[in-house]
Amino acid sequence: LSNESSANEPTIPGTGINHQYSKSLMFENDFRAYMLGFITDSIQYYSYLRPLNELQIAGIFSALTQHHHSFRSCNVGSKSNSWCGNCPKCLFTFLILSPFISHIQLVNIFGKDLYEDERLIPLLDQLSGKSDEKPFECIGTVDEVNAALQYVISGYSDRPLPPLLRHYKTQHEMHTDEDRYISLMRSFAAHNIPSSVAVKALKDILYDI
Repeated sequence: LSNESSANEPTIPGTGINHQYSKSLMFENDFRAYMLGFITDSIQYYSYLRPLNELQIAGIFSALTQHHHSFRSCNVGSKSNSWCGNCPKCLFTFLILSPFISHIQLVNIFGKDLYEDERLIPLLDQLSGKSDEKPFECIGTVDEVNAALQYVISGYSDRPLPPLLRHYKTQHEMHTDEDRYISLMRSFAAHNIPSSVAVKALKDILYDI
């Protein structure tokens, strides 16, 4: 499968409630045990993306420029093959790609500048952990969102921040170093990939970002 480590985080912090439970490592381990105990030991059920988080996947995807105008991660726009530009998945995808793809390119991909849309501030608060719960959507972790946003804001230097980033900066303590961002980009989470060759191939791609 293609389920990343970010899917392990509960949707409601401090609880076991996870909108993405069926994509989590917990489910994967339980299903593997069920397969082994009741069906067959000849099938390996696992996700090749399990060791990676959304920030790492965004970094890898940023190099695949041939797909930048054809990929979608928006439920609202799924029927029209478009980005709605107003939902949690659109905002999350926009911001998680921000450290790797130029702002001008992102606006071109999404058809609008999501950082300029103040109506998205409540969604930003949910994604960054300022609200009591995350959106019930398939998105990354609060930690990944904060690392990406702080990395992007640090690059503005003396330029004025757009409304969403300006709002974020007033709501969060800003860090002067990149330790968390670097840590996330170098992490390799628990997984069930059965082939050491496949693991090495994934690490080679990851550490080449």
